[in-house]
Amino acid sequence: MEPILEIEAVSLQFGGVKALDDVTYHIEKGEIFSLIGPNGAGKTSMLNCISGLYQPTSGSIRYKGQEIVNKKPYHRTTLGIARAFQNIALFAHMSVLDNLKLGRHTLMNSGAISGGMYVGKAANEEIEHRKKVEEVIEFLELQDIRHTPVGTLPYGLQKRVEVGRALALGPELILLDEPMAGMNNSEKDLMARFILDMHEVMDITVVLIEHDLGIVMNLSDHIAVLDFGKRIGFGTPEEIQKNPDVIRAYIGEETVI
Repeated sequence: MEPILEIEAVSLQFGGVKALDDVTYHIEKGEIFSLIGPNGAGKTSMLNCISGLYQPTSGSIRYKGQEIVNKKPYHRTTLGIARAFQNIALFAHMSVLDNLKLGRHTLMNSGAISGGMYVGKAANEEIEHRKKVEEVIEFLELQDIRHTPVGTLPYGLQKRVEVGRALALGPELILLDEPMAGMNNSEKDLMARFILDMHEVMDITVVLIEHDLGIVMNLSDHIAVLDFGKRIGFGTPEEIQKNPDVIRAYIGEETVI
């Protein structure tokens, strides 16, 4: 398989603190790739570099062979990269439908007249975008709450809507930062199914940050492990479970996966 994302010697420094230290790995097109490590290891910082929220101090990030380090977050979105955040970044007073539509509308090329009314080419584009949003609502089984204000929903459903807003962008590569955090076991199982379907049905490459190692080992094709900003492991789930550096720093000798 060809890599869809190549991370090469990426470092990120805030003053005297190195959040990432010469990190290198690659992600193959069409796989589920997990980024794991202890709290403060640099996982979210890495997603921020990939999505454009942070500018690496040094190193290269190539998406489908194209250098994207100097591209704005919006340009990365138009290339096919979408991001769901660890801390929910939705508009609480708006409905599920409106949150997804707002995310999708960042891709609109045609303008709208005053009052948000779409005419001509913009109207046709609006119809197409609405169709994509409806597909996401059906995929994530949000039909019954489509008109519900997001702020009134249970936390697990809000996380699902957060993922939905990223999916509404129609990405080839989706970055999921702890999409199962705060969920109970049944909610985790459901989200795991959605992630598998993104991979198998939608043909989306998934980058996942998740602390539940059982889920990580079951879902992932490859895993990279960070510790204090450094890469200490990279490989298949089987290779990661046998890596002595990973066991010592993160998994632990007594952990059963």
